[in-house]
Amino acid sequence: MIDIEKEVIDCKTAIIDSDGIVHVMGRVNEARYHIKYLLDYLNDNYPNINKSSLTLGSARDKYGYFFGKLGNILYFNDGLTGMFYFPKELTDLQLETMDNLNLGNQKVAICFDLKDNGSINSRMVGLEGNLSVHEALEAYIQKNNKRGSFRR
Repeated sequence: MIDIEKEVIDCKTAIIDSDGIVHVMGRVNEARYHIKYLLDYLNDNYPNINKSSLTLGSARDKYGYFFGKLGNILYFNDGLTGMFYFPKELTDLQLETMDNLNLGNQKVAICFDLKDNGSINSRMVGLEGNLSVHEALEAYIQKNNKRGSFRR
């Protein structure tokens, strides 16, 4: 069995689909761009969707918006920091996966309410760079006026 947490810690980028399944791509020490893995993933899993607006030069937020429209969480890993881009609605399985994800000492931020033109019009938690996955998830839940804590 794959140790998914170890895989995510070491990956370049990952997708958490609506079923809560984590798809890891690349390794942080590889020279290949994060975006190349994502374009390959889109071509393999969504061959009939128009991806012409996504290029190597596109901002990460554009990819976050695009994958969010498909219902996926997008994760970019830059070694000691990570950025999650959330779709408009999260499934219970995605929340469960996020809640069970242990990235060790890695600090993360969550970008949500993305607009097609990028993060200028989006909301974010953890940008200050000192939140763990669980702390960022809690902050996300609080910002969205959910009652209580997701953590059980």
